[in-house]
Formats: sequence, C-alpha cells, structure tokens
Amino acid sequence: MPVAASKYNLRPFVEAPLSSSSTKPIELEAIDLSLYKEGPENLPVRKQLAAQIERSLSTYGFITVTNHGFPVEKLDFLKSLAQGILETPLEEQKKYLAGALKSDLEDRSVSVGAERGSGFKPKGYWSMRNGVEDSIIHYNFNNMQQSLFFDTEKNNYPDIVKDHLDDVAEYYRFLHGDVLRKLSNLSDLVLELPEGYLYENYFKVIDGDIPGSGGGAGRFMLYEGMDPEDSKKVENTWLRGHSDSGGFTFITSQPILSLQIRDYYTGEWSYVGHTPNGLIVNIGDAMEFITGGYFKSSIHRVVGPLDDQKEYRRLVLIYFSKPNDTCIMDPEPLKSPKLERLGISKPKEWENINFRAWNEEKSRLFGKKKVNDTQSEEPKLVLLYGRLHERWHQAEADFSLEEAQKKFEVIRLDAA
Repeated sequence: MPVAASKYNLRPFVEAPLSSSSTKPIELEAIDLSLYKEGPENLPVRKQLAAQIERSLSTYGFITVTNHGFPVEKLDFLKSLAQGILETPLEEQKKYLAGALKSDLEDRSVSVGAERGSGFKPKGYWSMRNGVEDSIIHYNFNNMQQSLFFDTEKNNYPDIVKDHLDDVAEYYRFLHGDVLRKLSNLSDLVLELPEGYLYENYFKVIDGDIPGSGGGAGRFMLYEGMDPEDSKKVENTWLRGHSDSGGFTFITSQPILSLQIRDYYTGEWSYVGHTPNGLIVNIGDAMEFITGGYFKSSIHRVVGPLDDQKEYRRLVLIYFSKPNDTCIMDPEPLKSPKLERLGISKPKEWENINFRAWNEEKSRLFGKKKVNDTQSEEPKLVLLYGRLHERWHQAEADFSLEEAQKKFEVIRLDAA
C-alpha cells in the first residue's frame, strides 16, 4: 500500500453520482466470480457459468464480472494514484512520454507509439474526425507480469510511479493470474476444450521470455472535458468506436455514463451501466480470430457524459490482456469440437499470422489521420493480412471481404 501519499498529494477520486436521466443502459450478463470453485466436484457449477457467458461472448462481446476478489480499498487507492499520475503537468509528462506528442509524428521504425509504449500519452495525440484531436490523458504500464517491471534503471518511470510499482503490479497480476485464468477456463468449457488449454497455450506467463509469454498492458486513463465546438464536430464522441487488439480487456466500472457498445445486428449504440466494484470485460480481436469469429470483438466508444454528470471527470483503470506474440491468430490450433460442429474454420482469405504482427499494425492505425479523419463516425477500413482492422458490419448478411471492398473505401496495409 502507499508509502508516499502525502508526498504526492494523493486524494480520493470523486466519482460522478448516478445519473437521474431516463436513459436505460444495456444489461450485460453479470458473472459472479465467487461461484467459481476449483476441482472436479465443482465442474457442474463452472459449466453453468460457462453457459452463462457464452451468449454474451458470441454476440456483443461484453460481460460484467462481480465479486472478483480484489479488495475495494486497494482499488480505491489505485484510483487516487491514477489521478495523481494523470494530473502531472505537460512539461513534466514530456520527460516520460510513451511515444511522440502526436500519432502522425511517430517514427514507427523506432517507436511502438503511445498506444503501446510505457509512459504518458498527452492530450491531442490522436486525430479524430473533422480535424478534431482527443482530450484524453493516459499512462501506460508494460511488462507488469515480468520481473523487468521493477527494474528502475531500464524503465524511465516518474517518481510517483516508481514509488508505487508494488501497488500497480499487485492489481494487474491479480487480473491476469486469477480473473483472466478463470475466464479462460470458462471459455475452454464453451469451446469444449480441456480446462486450462487457452491459458496454458496463449496467456501463461513465462518470466524472462517476453515474446513467448502471455501478458498485457495496464492503463490509467483520464477523460477531460472536450471543447464544446470540437464536441459538436465529433457529435459528442470522446473516443471513437473501435475494437481492442488483444485477448480480454478489463475496465473498472464507473457511474458516469460514457461507455457505449455497438449492436452488431442493429448498429445502435447502448450505454454500459455501472456495477459498483465490478469489472467490465470485453473480447478483443485476438480472441475473435482464435475462435474463428465465434467470440466477438465488439465495437465500443466513449461519449461525453449526460447533463447531470458533465461536471465530473471519467477515470478508468484498464488491463489489455494479450496472448503471447508467437501464437497463431486463427482457430486451427484449437481443434475445438464446438467450432467444428458449428462449421467454423479459418476463412480462406486470412493470412497465417501471429499476434505480434496483428497487434503492431492494428495499434499504429488507431489515431492516424489518414484512417480516422472522416465525415462519419466510422474510420476508413484497412485490410490487414486478409482481415479488416475494424469490423463494424460483420453481422450484415453476405458481408464478406469482397462485399466490404465494394461498399467502402478499403485501404491496403502498405498504403495506410
């Protein structure tokens, strides 16, 4: 727990009160993880939990996790810590940047960019539509599952981070080694695989072997109010619709209504409601590809809060879990009886790629002006290794890659 709270003026983060609006959020499937018990005698209960999440993971790709087991008081402290880190003045942030000051200024031959690099992403890094830039500050943590995370000589940490590495690592290691492992095992049951298969082959941590190890990126993220004129230009969208590139993403639930998910079947956006001390979990591209499209990497976005919450800031703690760099992004290695029975296999147009290839290319496109500065809420589509980098229309009838190229401007990787 904190060793220097007074030194850094750490104080409780003030959450927004629940909105009194008549807006009705979507009701996500809620998984009570306290019901998950190990051992063969508890297999029937685990199968019930697996059946509970299957519909959500195979349709809109989001669930809520309750009773995950991480202490509330420790999570509250991490929110205070996140607030302190993200209030660092810009001039001080510049000493610890995750990338360049703007996405389009990145030299991707030497930098992974602020999407994936350790350190600060300042406001205005990403290009949005109609010439608008984002108003989000975030701080990224990498390699929390590795001993390397604690090496303060090799990692350029500001003092406030350096003094709280244990607190940060404890949370993200709990999410990976406990919550992710359990959800992976439940996914095994959905896919009719031996329990432990997904975790052992995709997410298992191997200290010292970063390419061969499962892992993830942690992010403290603060949304500040957008200029009213800019907000109009982007129709009140603070973070454009997108899918995540990794395995499972874990987001702290918060009362401010801003997170929305897009219904694949209707195209409508729905708010995600608040579950006190809960985690919002969504599927990323890697899990969609590994399951041949059975699990859905949902399009989601963040919009400005409702009128009675506008005076409050949105602060989230995120964990983007990732499979190992070398794992193959298609369903063939699984040999899943469930997928075979459903007739799900690797589409012929998909190239044989590993996670590293997908993650590197997908991440660099997020804030790129050529892709995102459009007249609509959707980015231009980019063809990556036989797959579209964002899949907004995949539930439409006959929406094949060939049909996408007829209906939309599709940019090829070498031109993006």
